[in-house]
Amino acid sequence: MKKGHKLTEFIQTHWLWAYVVAMLAIPGIVNWFMYLAIPTRLDLTAPTWLTFWGSYLGGAIGCMPALAALYDNREEARRQHEESEKSRRLSAMPVMVCEDNSTTFSLDRIDSLSIFSGVILLNTAGFHNAFRTYDPSKYKKKLEQIDDSYSGIFYFDFHNIGAGPALNVSFSCLNVPQHDTIPLMSIGPNERKSLLVCVQIPPEADENYQVQYNIGITFHDIFGNHYVQIQPLICRKDQHGLGNISIPELVME
Repeated sequence: MKKGHKLTEFIQTHWLWAYVVAMLAIPGIVNWFMYLAIPTRLDLTAPTWLTFWGSYLGGAIGCMPALAALYDNREEARRQHEESEKSRRLSAMPVMVCEDNSTTFSLDRIDSLSIFSGVILLNTAGFHNAFRTYDPSKYKKKLEQIDDSYSGIFYFDFHNIGAGPALNVSFSCLNVPQHDTIPLMSIGPNERKSLLVCVQIPPEADENYQVQYNIGITFHDIFGNHYVQIQPLICRKDQHGLGNISIPELVME
C-alpha cells in the first residue's frame, strides 16, 4: 500500500482526533507568526485578536457535532448498502450438495440417464482424465476400456438446493497445486447433474489403505459472483464415503 493511501486510511479512521489537532494547530501557527516582524494594522490590538480567536475556536468546536453526524450517516449508508448487496446475493446463491448413489447405479442403465454429465478418472496423484460426450451409448464402451486398477467406481449426484441457478459449474481435484478443471453443465434450482468417478486402487493396497480426494466444485450465480465448495471423497480398498461438504465460499476475483 502506498504511503498516501495509509495516511488517508488513518485520517478516515481517526478523523475526530485529526480535526481537533488541526483546530488547535492553526491558531498556534497564526500566533507564532504574530511574533514575527510582519507589519500589521495598528488597530488590531490584543483584545481584537482575542475576539477573533474566540469566534474561531467557538465555530470550529460547533462544527464537530455536524461532522460527527455526517460521518455517522456515511457509515450507516455504507452498512445498509453492504447489507442490501448481501441480501441480494443470498437471494440467488446456489448451494450444492453431493449424494452418493453408487448402490443404485448400473452400467446397463447409463444410456438412459438424462442427468449424466461425464466420467472422471482419479489416480493416486489426483485427477487423471475425464470423458464427456453427448452420445450416452459411448460411456459404457469407454468404461470397458479403462485399466482394471480403476476398481473404485462411484456414482455421484450434484444437487443444487440453493435459491438460484449455478452457472459455469466446474469440477476439479484439489490434491495437487496445478489441478485441471472439468466443466459441467449449469444446474438450476432443485436440479441435479451426475458424474461417474472412477478411482484407481493400487493392486497391492491392504486393509489400511486410504486416500482422500478434495473435490472442488466452482460455479457462478446470476450476478456473476464466484463460489467454491469442497467435497471430500474418502476411498479405502473395499469401501468409500463422502465427508461433509463445505458451505459456499465467495471467491474474490
